[in-house]
Amino acid sequence: MILRVLWAFLLPLFFFSCRGERPEPIRLGEDVCEYCKMVIADERFASEVITKKGRVYKFDAIECMVGYYNENEEDIKRAYVVNFLNPKEFIPAEEAMYVRSPDIRSPMGMNLSAYRSETEAKKAIEGKKGEILNWTSLREFIKKEYRFSH
Repeated sequence: MILRVLWAFLLPLFFFSCRGERPEPIRLGEDVCEYCKMVIADERFASEVITKKGRVYKFDAIECMVGYYNENEEDIKRAYVVNFLNPKEFIPAEEAMYVRSPDIRSPMGMNLSAYRSETEAKKAIEGKKGEILNWTSLREFIKKEYRFSH
């Protein structure tokens, strides 16, 4: 009897604690960027953050997500970016490698794209202008260069 009551109490807690761990699919043309309020039209540049309270915020460009992240880091549990080469795949933002290249045009103009590995990032800019950034250098770059007031 005690075991049954314990399970009845613990099972909902387990499911509640797991909620908000995974990104949600992007609904093109419906989801709106939390930062700049533009409709998400190109999933290759999309990203998301999940707050410690389990709320999911979606972004149309990596720079919007990083700008939001930099301003609200203490409230964020996880951040994800879409793999530019596989737009249905989310990558934890801290693990991704980023390319900034004028040859890969993004919605907000900073021309940032995300990749699963440094090898993929290098291939993306092979023969093109651009630079590769990790999560730390990307955050610093956005702090210095992204000027968006909302």
